[in-house]
Amino acid sequence: MRSKNFIFYAAGLLVLGLLVFLLSTDGTRSYTWSEHYKEQNKGPFGLRVVFKLLKSRVPKSDFILLKKRLSKSLATQPGLKSNYVFMGSGQYLDSADAETLLRFVANGNDAFIATRVLPFNLMFKLYVKPCGDAKWTNLNYYQDKTVSANFEHPSLQNATGFSFEYRHLEEDKLYDWHFFDTTYFCNNPGGLVALGKLNGNKINFVRIRHGRGNFYLHSNPLFFTNLFMIEKTGKDYAERAFAHLSNGPIYWDCTSKVPRDVAENMNADSQGGRRRRDFSRPSPLSYVLSQPPLAWAWYVLLGATLVYFLFRVKRRQRIIPVLPANKNNSLAFIRTIGRLYFLQNSHRQLALQNMKLFLQFVRDRYKLQTRELQEEFMHQLSVKSEVKLDTIKNILDMHHLIEHSPEITDKALVDFHQKIEYFYKTCK
Repeated sequence: MRSKNFIFYAAGLLVLGLLVFLLSTDGTRSYTWSEHYKEQNKGPFGLRVVFKLLKSRVPKSDFILLKKRLSKSLATQPGLKSNYVFMGSGQYLDSADAETLLRFVANGNDAFIATRVLPFNLMFKLYVKPCGDAKWTNLNYYQDKTVSANFEHPSLQNATGFSFEYRHLEEDKLYDWHFFDTTYFCNNPGGLVALGKLNGNKINFVRIRHGRGNFYLHSNPLFFTNLFMIEKTGKDYAERAFAHLSNGPIYWDCTSKVPRDVAENMNADSQGGRRRRDFSRPSPLSYVLSQPPLAWAWYVLLGATLVYFLFRVKRRQRIIPVLPANKNNSLAFIRTIGRLYFLQNSHRQLALQNMKLFLQFVRDRYKLQTRELQEEFMHQLSVKSEVKLDTIKNILDMHHLIEHSPEITDKALVDFHQKIEYFYKTCK
């Protein structure tokens, strides 16, 4: 029984999975429209194009993927001038990672970081000379569908600017374009230096000198995704932005990426603040549904739960206990009664008791009434039992004599018993 149920449940899940597959695809190739910034992803917000672009700038051995924490994978000793590159919606560095990156740049290397949320424990060390009372908090942003970007240096500028139009699910939508607040900029040596702007007045690309190297901070990592890099405008913009890097080896950070909300919460914790929940932003479930593998897992989980409840709510019959078969104690009863009457020499009572059992047998087997034992009764019993009418008449006549006699002999009891036994043996 269990094996049949298992096969039935498995078939139900298979059919459910097939339905989900048919309903979730229209036969066209689909992409993930979430900002994941994965290096080898070909989707709109992957980094496959820019990853290959940077990889082509240096020999194969000089392009190093950092797959462990920076404190364990990034070389900080002085040597050949190198570049550190990070691109993601948010970046998280613990204190050891931040110190490692600071030493790396101080030794004469460059770091290019494109993210919407800069790590507070890194900026706390870089932004050491604030402009007046303007302490570092985070980047600002404004919403629009399209933005124009350009560089400050004349050799990198484009006459008409670089236009970027945000798209999601192949539709133009509003987007949070991040930029550095103007209060962070002043004439302090070693402070922030503007390298690029949005719409001509919002700074989105800056440089900070640190030791013998430089930090290049970009507030719009979206510019470097496949969505824009496949166009000539996006590729030209990226190449001019990377012109600030040296020609040395490139360290690509694969481990410090975190979602924007996570990075903001980490920054709030680092600053001793309280995490804020922005209910206007997508829920965690929206991210799950935007990732095909996670969405499949979610739908299969819901389907399996539904199938489970559909079959578990059915009424389940209790196991029927095995009862021993009923024993026929009629013979034992007869023997007991017969022994009792025989010992008491009550032959008449024993014969009458035998007659009661005979009449009970007739009622049960042939469904005849035994209140009046007349000619009609004898004829019906003879027909149904196929016993001769004379035999039945002898039994009834002898019963009539016994019933009206005070006592009977042993021989009469035996004769009466034999006649009834003969009926039992020959009846149909």
